[in-house]
Amino acid sequence: MRLTPQAGIMNIALYEGGKSSIAGHSDVVKLSSNENPLGPPPAAMTAIGRASGTVHRYPSTDHAELRAAIGQTYGLAAEQIICGVGSDEVLQFVCQAFAGEGDEIIYTEHGFSMYPILAHMAGATPVQVAEAERVVSVDQILAAVSERTRIVMLANPANPTGTMLPDGELERLARGLPATVILVIDGAYAEYAEGYDGGASLVAELPNVLMTRTFSKVYGLGGLRIGWGYGAREVIEVLTRIRQPFNLSTVQLQAAQAAVEDRDWVPACTALNAEQRARLTAALRQLGVACDESHANFVLARFADEAEAGAVDLALQAEGILVRRVTGYGFPEGLRMTVGDAQQTGRLIAALTKWREGRA
Repeated sequence: MRLTPQAGIMNIALYEGGKSSIAGHSDVVKLSSNENPLGPPPAAMTAIGRASGTVHRYPSTDHAELRAAIGQTYGLAAEQIICGVGSDEVLQFVCQAFAGEGDEIIYTEHGFSMYPILAHMAGATPVQVAEAERVVSVDQILAAVSERTRIVMLANPANPTGTMLPDGELERLARGLPATVILVIDGAYAEYAEGYDGGASLVAELPNVLMTRTFSKVYGLGGLRIGWGYGAREVIEVLTRIRQPFNLSTVQLQAAQAAVEDRDWVPACTALNAEQRARLTAALRQLGVACDESHANFVLARFADEAEAGAVDLALQAEGILVRRVTGYGFPEGLRMTVGDAQQTGRLIAALTKWREGRA
C-alpha cells in the first residue's frame, strides 16, 4: 500500500528562481529576480538590528502595528488588511479558503507561475486563458467563467510582460464577474505604475475583490518575505482563520513597519526605476529588439527566436550579467531584464550592444 498525496499535488512543477552567481565572475550584475537595486530603506535596516535583540520573544499575532502603518501610508482601513509570508502566502490563503476539489481558478497564459501551483495545492483545477498581445484579455477571462469558477487571479502590472490593464478594463472585469467569484489583483509591482491604486478603489466598492502587495520589490525586503492583502472585512475574517498566528517574525514585522513608514523611499526608487526603464527600453529598440512598454521594474526583451535568446543570455553571462529566461512563461524567445541602477543599466546596454555588433 502506497501513501497517496492529495489531488493535484503531483501536478505541481517545482518553481525555479533566478540564478544568483556565474562561475568565474565575482562582480555579478544580478538582473534576474526583479530586486530593488537600492535595497531596503535605511530605517528598515536599523529596525532589523533593533529587532534582533528580541528574537527570544514570540512576535505579535495580530500584526496590529504593521497593519496600522500600512493603512496610514496607503489610506486603507487597517482592519481590512491581512499580512503574510510574502504576498504568495496571502494568495495561498485565498485558494485554500475559497477553492477546492471540483472548483476552477482562472489565470492568464503568461501569468505568474505560482497561480497554477496554488490552484493545485488547494485541489482545484487551474484554467488558463489567452492574452491579447501579451496583455490580459478581459473578454477571454469572462468567457472562461463557469459555474465551477471560484477565483480569478491576475497580476497588474503583469509578470513577466510588464504590461497592465488600464483602470477602466480592470473595473469592467471586476463588475463582470459573478458575486460568487473572487477577483484577486496581485499588485507586487503596483508602486512602479504611476497613478495606480492597485485595485483599492474596487475593493471599496465590491466585496469579491481582493488586492495583494509585497515588501519584496520596491521596499527591497525580498529576503525577509513579507506581503499583505486588502479586501472586504468578511473576506479578511475568513482568511485570518487559516493564517497561522505566528506566521511573521518580529524581525519581519518591525522591518516592514519601518519601511512603509518611510514616505520618501518609494518615490525615490520609482523615479530611478522610471528613468532607467526608459533608458533600457530605448536601447533595446535601437538595437532592434522588441519590447512592450513596461509598467514594472523589468523589461521583457523578445528576440528573433529561442536560439537567439539563448545566445544573448550566454553573451550576457560572459560579461558577468544575469537576466531571466522565461521559457516556462510561454516566451522561449524572451529574456526578462530587471531594471537596475544607472551603472548596472549601462553595463547591460554595453553588453547587449557588444552582442549586436558581434552579429553584424
